[in-house]
Amino acid sequence: NEYKSYLRNMPVNFEELLQSAEQLNAETTDVNALPRVHRNIGQIAEAGERLWMKTAAMTTDDSTDVKASILLGSRGFDVPSMVQRMDNLKTTSMETSEVSPVTDIQGFLKSEREQALLSAIVESKNSTMKIASERNSRALQQQWEEEKERVLSALLGSGKTEFHVPVDTQPLSISSTYWGKDSNMSQDELAFAEVINKRNDAVIAGRNFPIMDELTQTVQEFGESKTVLDCWELVEVLVNSACYDRPALRFKPSNATELLRKSVEYLERGFQQFVQTTICGHLEQAELGGVPGILELSMSYLSVRTQEWSVWGLVYVCLRCGSPSAALQALKNDGYEGEIETLLEGWSNPLQSSAPRDKVRQLYYGGVSTCGDPYKRLVFSVLGGCDVERRHGDVLTTVQDYIWLKLIHVLNSSNGPADFRSNKDSITLADVQAHVLQEYGENHFSDLQSPYLYSLVLLLTGLFEPAIEVLYRHDECRSHAIHLALALHSHGMLNLCTSPHQPLLSEHDDDPSPQQRLNLARLIIGYTRKFACSNPIPALNYYYILHGMHAEDGEDMFATCITDLIQETKDYQTLLGTLDGSGKKTKGAIDRYNVNHSLIISTVAEASEKRGYWQESVTLYEIAQNYDKVLEILIEELSKNLMPNNRAHDHIYDIATAVETRIHDASPHLRKQFLLLLDLYQFHRLYHADKAQEALDVIDRLQLIPLRQDAINHRVQAFKAFSDELRRCIPDLLIMVMTILNKLYKGCSTTVDSLGGGYNQQAQSIRDQARVVMRFAGMLPYSMPGDTHAQLSMLDAPMRY
Repeated sequence: NEYKSYLRNMPVNFEELLQSAEQLNAETTDVNALPRVHRNIGQIAEAGERLWMKTAAMTTDDSTDVKASILLGSRGFDVPSMVQRMDNLKTTSMETSEVSPVTDIQGFLKSEREQALLSAIVESKNSTMKIASERNSRALQQQWEEEKERVLSALLGSGKTEFHVPVDTQPLSISSTYWGKDSNMSQDELAFAEVINKRNDAVIAGRNFPIMDELTQTVQEFGESKTVLDCWELVEVLVNSACYDRPALRFKPSNATELLRKSVEYLERGFQQFVQTTICGHLEQAELGGVPGILELSMSYLSVRTQEWSVWGLVYVCLRCGSPSAALQALKNDGYEGEIETLLEGWSNPLQSSAPRDKVRQLYYGGVSTCGDPYKRLVFSVLGGCDVERRHGDVLTTVQDYIWLKLIHVLNSSNGPADFRSNKDSITLADVQAHVLQEYGENHFSDLQSPYLYSLVLLLTGLFEPAIEVLYRHDECRSHAIHLALALHSHGMLNLCTSPHQPLLSEHDDDPSPQQRLNLARLIIGYTRKFACSNPIPALNYYYILHGMHAEDGEDMFATCITDLIQETKDYQTLLGTLDGSGKKTKGAIDRYNVNHSLIISTVAEASEKRGYWQESVTLYEIAQNYDKVLEILIEELSKNLMPNNRAHDHIYDIATAVETRIHDASPHLRKQFLLLLDLYQFHRLYHADKAQEALDVIDRLQLIPLRQDAINHRVQAFKAFSDELRRCIPDLLIMVMTILNKLYKGCSTTVDSLGGGYNQQAQSIRDQARVVMRFAGMLPYSMPGDTHAQLSMLDAPMRY
């Protein structure tokens, strides 16, 4: 009411409001109080400055105390009294008290038991995590090593050169009933593959196969360039001259000298063909006539090349054509007499006296080396075996000429006496090889835009392995590289490394420097990687060449490559064969070779099993006729997929029923367990088809779960002999059986029986069966899932009363 009265008397304008405010101020003023102090702005600022100076002089601890006091005071604490009480507290020192003896024995034992259990659990957890981590690390490391090996093989690295990723520039699609419908192989590769296929047929049949002749003929049909044909011609000359049981025999001095002679003969024959070609192109200038021979050809060649030439130019051309007799005839026609004639007469005699050669060397250093005729300087250097470092670039204009001169010097040094070999003018084959391979190298020949020329030089100097590696690093030369290697390998002339995991080229302490070893396994695997998936049969033919080579673990490389090929292509029907309706195995591609087929198939199946591809494993083990492993995998999968009603359940059941008719050779206990699981799957289907009574009859027939009181103990004892896979199914079976009994109980009529007035006899029988099942579940010596007993109790509850 007072508020309403105030509202009615509230002033309505500003003057009345001011008057009311002054009246209220007068009423609140206490006449007995102290006089009020009025400050202006300057006085207020001065007072604030003094207060700030006081607080600024305080230490950090005092400031902290002030802040703490303000905080506690704002929360309602009596700060002065609290400080006083805290000052009255006295600190007491902590002393070690005596441990009182344990009087609660049961509590102590319980605590110790719990501590022991927890310690065991923690220790088991740590050890399990450690084992899992180690296994995971090993698996990752193994996968990385395999992937690294695959990448390195694809990159074709030799450890000393750049990596070149193989690129399929023009893949062809060729229809063929043997090589496959969608081929990634070129026409040249298909032709080479056909030769390797014929070679394998001959080897399997125990026949000799002229692989060099077949490969050379195939290359000639390609219409390749002259540099390609030169390499093949040289390799043909070398392999037809010798065949070694061991590659190390190639480095024997006598054998190495013989190979050098073949290389020199090849160069001389090639120069003779060049001379003839030059003459045929300039018949008018050649003035060819007289008795046909090397001497007349050499004279005609010089007539084409130059208008004026000396007898020493004619002698050089005759020597370059490989005819010392023609060179000797040229000197006789010119009337020259001296030690040169003696040397030419005994040119091919390794036991020739060193006196004429020493005389020629003296003449060379006495004045011939500085004469104006370059041909005379070159002839004296060749025949005297002196000044081996001189290039003679004004006469030797091609790589072939230069290599011919170096090889002639090596042969002269090897055929000369000991005092000659030890002088400053001697040169060895190792010196020439190091000169070509290390001092010059591939970059020196890169301007010629042809790896075949550098490979030809390496082949001429006995460096077969680096020559193959050079060609292999070029995509357009790879097919020739692999088959040149196979031709050399067939005659024992290729020095191979002992481990398939080594680089493409590697050095070995037992080999003379600068010889290297070739990794033939990596060479073949890298070559076939392009078409292995689309053309597995040709790849298999190439892998057969590795048969008899072993890795560090002693495993045959052919079997290893087959295993990898099968896992990569998964073309089991083509490579391994298959089973017909009667269970008889049809032949696959590997049946052609004399290897342990079952071991290879089992190895592939084991690898698929480890990767979790159980269906592939079952197929492979069945092809290998290993039905014990087939049943082990199927039992494992059947036990895991018993309860769910899905596609996986039906799929595993269909596979198992298909195998059922072919398991006669399996172990009896595995076969019994497998058939038992199949019956459980039949029970499962009846259960989900709501055929309760039929399903219950199946369980009673299988004698797994008792339905009568007198069978409980027997079933419990039988359970102890069950395998882990079968025990795993029991909890689900108990729930399914109790569900069936629950449905049957609900469907029974509970009307009073007309004779005894009791419950329906069928319902009573179902209740008895449920009690038997529950008692059996409680007596099992098996740790079932935590909710199994709860579900069983829920299903049993409606049948208790």
